[in-house]
Amino acid sequence: MAAMLTSPELESISKSFHESLDSRLWGLSPASISLRWFSSTVKAIAFAHSAARSLIYQVGLDDGDSLSSWYSGDSLKVLDICSCISAEVERLCLRRPNLRNAIKLLFRLDGNPSEEEIHQARDLLAGWAGQGGDGRATSAGDVEGLIRDLAASTGMSEPQGKISPAARVVGRAIHAVSFVTAFLGGVITSALGFSSREIVNMPVPEDFPWSDAVLAIQAAVAVDSDFSYGTGMQAQILKEIHDLEGRVRELYDVEVRVWSALETIEDVAALGGGGEIAGSLREAAIELDKATEAMSEWLYRLTEGVNELVLTVTRMRKEVIDEFTASARKRPSTSA
Repeated sequence: MAAMLTSPELESISKSFHESLDSRLWGLSPASISLRWFSSTVKAIAFAHSAARSLIYQVGLDDGDSLSSWYSGDSLKVLDICSCISAEVERLCLRRPNLRNAIKLLFRLDGNPSEEEIHQARDLLAGWAGQGGDGRATSAGDVEGLIRDLAASTGMSEPQGKISPAARVVGRAIHAVSFVTAFLGGVITSALGFSSREIVNMPVPEDFPWSDAVLAIQAAVAVDSDFSYGTGMQAQILKEIHDLEGRVRELYDVEVRVWSALETIEDVAALGGGGEIAGSLREAAIELDKATEAMSEWLYRLTEGVNELVLTVTRMRKEVIDEFTASARKRPSTSA
């Protein structure tokens, strides 16, 4: 059994943990909602869990303390939230071939694409723009409920009975990690469209050193997310996707003009000869290609970040459960 730490030593460990978390959160602010920011955000969440893991080892809870088992419950919610984010990222990745195919068709405008090819490109773009295409994937479970439960655990009262100073330090750290994960996870899921924007406005606990950093992110997100798409479409706050869908709509509008122009043989001839409409269409296709490349890069990085977080949480969860099980086996039997 590790030597019992003094109160000043425990205070120093706790202070170091919360200060490191505070520094990491300030590094995310001012927030600018984007896939790039999300990549940094999931890394910050993984850092928080790793820091809590280190704290538990530093504190060295004795066999009678089981507050670290709180993590085993909260971590399941974290893994479920990660699954929802991964599912939405995968859905966005699966939609890219439609854009790529449309771009290939449109880049053939230096030749003489047929009416059928232009029609196919328009249909592919319409799918992304929400006009007859695939809808947003339904996430498994109530992700918003998971996030609210995770955040609420911060305000839970401590267990009744005697609780050691070391256990209080661990419990406070796990509460901090749970809230930060819930808050940042809420920003991501809200932006991706499978939780409400209200989830971002969850009450921030004021008794933690990093509360001001969270409030700064919350305020920046509120400003950065003050836009929505067309009537009947769900509000989005993701810059790359906002830009990409804007390009799709712009290109789709040109496609509609082209399709109308094809009704007359004169306009067909103008299109084949590289007329004004053809030039506009090709220019829009080039801009769409650039936006698609940017989104693809940051989707990949976001996927890497989520995978890292899942591995971190899974490893810590296993270690906590194994430690709790080992401690239970060492306790004297109460049977006669």
